[in-house]
Amino acid sequence: MSITRYCAELLEAASRYHVRYGDRLANHLPMVLIALDKMGASREQLRHAFDRSVPHLERPEFLPPKSNVSIAECRNREELFPSALRYYEVQIKQHGIGECLRRELPPLLPAIASAAFHPLIRTAYGVDADHQQEVAAGLAYWNLEYHTLPASEERTSEHASEILPRLAERFPLISLAPGNIADHMKSVTQQRGWMDTAIQPEQLGLEDIARVAIDAYCGTREFTLLHGVTGCHALRLVLPYCPEPETALRYFWEGLSVAYLSTGPKQITIVDSNEELPTWKGVRKKACDSNDDHVIKLCYSCWQECEHYSARNYQIAASSAADF
Repeated sequence: MSITRYCAELLEAASRYHVRYGDRLANHLPMVLIALDKMGASREQLRHAFDRSVPHLERPEFLPPKSNVSIAECRNREELFPSALRYYEVQIKQHGIGECLRRELPPLLPAIASAAFHPLIRTAYGVDADHQQEVAAGLAYWNLEYHTLPASEERTSEHASEILPRLAERFPLISLAPGNIADHMKSVTQQRGWMDTAIQPEQLGLEDIARVAIDAYCGTREFTLLHGVTGCHALRLVLPYCPEPETALRYFWEGLSVAYLSTGPKQITIVDSNEELPTWKGVRKKACDSNDDHVIKLCYSCWQECEHYSARNYQIAASSAADF
C-alpha cells in the first residue's frame, strides 16, 4: 500500500530538515509520518506529528553540493552531506530505487548498525513508502554516520538464541563511554577479550535474528533493544536488494549483539499470561494518538513483523508500548 498524497506533501516539507539534530540525534519525523500513514492515521494526526516535531529540528545552511568528490570521501563529513545526498538522488533518478540499492548497499553494510540502526531504518521506510527522496536521505544519512563495529568472525555451533546469554556472562560489567546509544555500542567493542569472542552462529537466518530481537526486547524492555526490533523490520525490507543477503544478516547480528551488551547484564525474562491481547486495530488506533515517536514506530514494526512471522511477542510488545 502506497502512502497517501497528504503524507507525501508532508514528507516534501520535512525534507527541508536535516537527518539529525542536536548531539547526533535522529530526525524521526519522516519515519513517523510514514508509519502513521500506513497505520491509517487521519490528516489531523499526520499534521499534529509534523507540527510537534519541527520546532526541535534543524535547517542548516549547507554549501552547494560538490561534483568532484566520491561518495566514499563524504563519509563522516558533515560539510559534504549535501554532496552525498545529491549523489544518491542522482543514482535513484537514473537507476530506480531497486537498482540503486543493489549498487549502493554493499559498501554500507559493514556500518549497518550505525547511529543505533537509524540510517538503515530511514532507508527502509523510504523503500516501504516507495519514496525516492526518503531512500536517498536514508542512504546519505548512513554514509554520514558510517561507523563499523569490529568483532570476531569465528563461528559457533550455538543457535542464535543461545549466544546473547553467553555474551552477558562473558562480559558482565561493560565500561561504557558517555554519550548516546551509538557511543555505548562502540564501547562494547573496546572491552578486553571482545575480539577473541565468537558471536556468529554457523547457521543464521533472518527469522532467527527477528526472534532473538523481539524476545530480547520483550524480556528486558530496554530502550536500546527497541531499536533492534525496528531495525530488524527494516532489515527485512532492504534484504531483497542486498546482492549477498548473508553479509547483511551477519553485520546486523553483530550490531544486535553489541546493542544487547551495551544495555548491561540483563536476563531475558518473558512473562506471558496467555490473556487475550488487544486487537491490532486497537493498537494501531492508540499508536496514531501517541506523541512518542518510538511508540509509533515500534507499534508499526511489530504489526508488520507479526503479519510476517505470526509471533505473539510482537503483539505483547506493541500492546504494552501503546499503553493498554
